[in-house]
Amino acid sequence: MKSKITMILRIVFGLMLLASGSIVVFNLVPPMEYPDPVANNFLMALENTGYILFIVGLLKLLVGLSLVINRFVPLALVIFMPITVNMILFHAFLDITTILPSLIIGFLNVFLLFSNIESYRPLFKPKNNYLRARD
Repeated sequence: MKSKITMILRIVFGLMLLASGSIVVFNLVPPMEYPDPVANNFLMALENTGYILFIVGLLKLLVGLSLVINRFVPLALVIFMPITVNMILFHAFLDITTILPSLIIGFLNVFLLFSNIESYRPLFKPKNNYLRARD
């Protein structure tokens, strides 16, 4: 049962990222306007760099594709986590009224990260090579 739920959430999350990444990369919709001018200024600064929003959109496309085809899922989730955190922080500090989609993305990312926890265990295993070399 749990694996079916995980599979469904993985595919839904992947499709969400594919859709939102496509919108950004292919300029399908004009940039969103927020009621707070500080939020708009922040997004305009990111847009004026000429590459940050494109790279984020491209990463959304790649991570979404990875989730949908079920390849390199643990790596894709780790790569997307900083973007997820920044999305939540943007809305928490600059536009709290539209935070719900970011929280959903955050929940899906964290849930899927923990569903793949076995893939990350070797990263937290201490290596004692340094201590052995000194003996």
